[in-house]
Amino acid sequence: MSKRTKANTSTKTAKSGDERSEDKRGISRPVFVLIALAAVAFLIYSMISIIGIQAQIRERKAELDDLKEQITVQEIKNDEMRKLYDSTGSDFSALAEQIARDDLDYVKEGERVFVNVSGE
Repeated sequence: MSKRTKANTSTKTAKSGDERSEDKRGISRPVFVLIALAAVAFLIYSMISIIGIQAQIRERKAELDDLKEQITVQEIKNDEMRKLYDSTGSDFSALAEQIARDDLDYVKEGERVFVNVSGE
């Protein structure tokens, strides 16, 4: 036999030996690398998704706080309306006058209103 033939046969023998050892290990190196890359890609995707979800949670909490504040304001208005509805006689007059002054900027006849133009 020539040297080339011996080298080819020894290479074939070596390859078939490597293939047998890969079969014994279970997964070949390229498949393992592919699986590892897929796992890393999934991990990165999961982290990005979690960050996005946390941002949405912060937005929703801010929205919830705004709604709670609106509820508080509306409850105060409801209490004022309930007082107005339940009041009679002089209570009604005093409450109506207070609402007219505060909300509608009304003044009594002959009354002077001073406005602070300095902004303080």
